[in-house]
Amino acid sequence: MNAAIIGATGLIGHYLLLNLLADARYQTVLAIGRRAPELAAETAGIEKLIFVETQLQQLTELNLPVSIDHAFCCLGTTIKQAGSQENFIKVDHTAVIDFAKLAIEYQSQTGVKLFVVTALDANEKSTVFYNRVKGQVQKDLSLLPLSKLYIFQPSLLLGERASQRTLEDIGQKFFAIASGIFIGPLAKYKPIAGKLVADNMLAVAIQDYELVTDADLDNDRKLDNVMVRIIDNKQMHRLVN
Repeated sequence: MNAAIIGATGLIGHYLLLNLLADARYQTVLAIGRRAPELAAETAGIEKLIFVETQLQQLTELNLPVSIDHAFCCLGTTIKQAGSQENFIKVDHTAVIDFAKLAIEYQSQTGVKLFVVTALDANEKSTVFYNRVKGQVQKDLSLLPLSKLYIFQPSLLLGERASQRTLEDIGQKFFAIASGIFIGPLAKYKPIAGKLVADNMLAVAIQDYELVTDADLDNDRKLDNVMVRIIDNKQMHRLVN
């Protein structure tokens, strides 16, 4: 199989790229983005990596060297980093859709499956701007002719980032101390390590995600013209543990 990943320099994307390179089932891994991932020369599977440099607004103009079986999208920013709500949408919505369209253009003979990170409580009807954008991108992805769409909805991410996110850093420290409160109805909000999200993405990609309980059947449904499976925060905490 061949894989393409965008957002490989971010928290989740970095760990996912390492997973993809180390997995012998992937012959080629395309890392698409504005800057090359920083990897040690001895990184397992690094010889499979091809970096495709591009600006996000030029995604649909790219020429890729191989067909794509699995496409992984780990794009994500903050309004503070983006500078405005408009620029936030360009990254967390427009670029995500453009990446999906690129993957479809270069899909293998068996089609392409997309694995995308959104957020807990993503909903296109939400009154919260962040959740609304994440929900809208989920909805719009479901309109595309993908073989299958996997949506990962993490809570607050834990782990060191290349770029500072002050509020998230404060949140990480607080929730590390108060981790015991995330039980019962609050379990869905339990912070999750970026590496664990990445591990889930690879596990789902390889195993096609076997249902854990009958209750999970509600998370596998047809939306518009594509089969969609949602892996929520609570599921990610248990799937690969």
